Amino acid sequence: MTNRRAFIHDFGLIVVASALPTRLFAQAAAGEPRKIGFLMPLTGGAGKLGSMMLEGASLAVDEVNSSGGAGGRPVQIVQEDSQAVAQQGVAGFRKLVDVDKTAVIITGWTAVVSAIAPLASQSKTMLISASTASPAMRGISPYFQSSWMFDDETVKLILPYAKDKLGVKGLAVLTVVSDLGTALAEAVKKDWQRVGGTLAGEEVHQQAETNFRPILLKLLTSKPDAVYLTSPIGRQLAQVVRQARELGYKGIFLSYGAFEDPEVAALGQQADGCYYSSPSFDATGATGAGKVFVDAYQKKYGRLPNVHQANHYDLIYLYKRAADALAKDKKDVDGATLKDYLSANVAQYQGAAGLYRFNYKDGSVLRSSIVKAVQGGKFVKIADLG
Repeated sequence: MTNRRAFIHDFGLIVVASALPTRLFAQAAAGEPRKIGFLMPLTGGAGKLGSMMLEGASLAVDEVNSSGGAGGRPVQIVQEDSQAVAQQGVAGFRKLVDVDKTAVIITGWTAVVSAIAPLASQSKTMLISASTASPAMRGISPYFQSSWMFDDETVKLILPYAKDKLGVKGLAVLTVVSDLGTALAEAVKKDWQRVGGTLAGEEVHQQAETNFRPILLKLLTSKPDAVYLTSPIGRQLAQVVRQARELGYKGIFLSYGAFEDPEVAALGQQADGCYYSSPSFDATGATGAGKVFVDAYQKKYGRLPNVHQANHYDLIYLYKRAADALAKDKKDVDGATLKDYLSANVAQYQGAAGLYRFNYKDGSVLRSSIVKAVQGGKFVKIADLG
């Protein structure tokens, strides 16, 4: 089979192989699929973002299956819609583990991870996440590993930039009442004080809030130079920005990776002046593994990918690496063996979205980061953060 391309990730090296033997495909197709659970919001306020993440994972599965599978068997994604809600997440987890017999689940959102982490520990199901930002998730389970930086780390990068480069002196914080929102707000206030900034004010809102005008009217009386938003829901972030602009606020908004959501982009020029920290993936300037991913994504979907799609593409290849090694050693590919293999062998991983430096003791990760801004309805890289 000429013109076939096998994408094999190994510490950032992607080997593009042609003329892959036909028997390799036959072997992969004949095996029982290795199931990967995808427990993410596919409907609701975060549904668009979750669906985009699924695109990245699905692309990687297509590539893996066309090049021999993972551990010699094809990979199958089994979807469950968490709606970013704890109750739905628990129901989805039980379905994936008890009925579908998945050994590893891609998941995210703090409420869901908090609810299912104890169940994962009991059942020895490996949870991997590229969409969990709350520092409250540190050490929540030995079977949980994040590939997305917790935001007590990212605020240490974006806040000095806001002070030194954007000229922010007075910062207000708009806190969503949730584990993530509370933990993130505390990290923001602590680090803003550390860099010598002035806290202009803080207001809180509920997770289901849609009318922010009364809260914003109070918050904006202090005339902050910038407002840090802690909500993880793109639709809610867009509502805050739009309503603040309608009230006449012309200042800066700061946030984290959840800001890169189609609901925010749809605001167009209203979102100009919004800045957020993100892992250092930039589709327009991608090279190496990143460029291979961008080209493949564009070919399949007809548009450029974002960091969330790249992150979930990488999770599939991280799984493939572990499954290949375990199968070679004639070991079962289950939650316990995946956990042990990763912690013993993959301290760092270079994927399409950049370099991951894992801390398996507390489930955290460190990644190089950038500042991105919204300009004319597009997410644009502004600067490197380190």
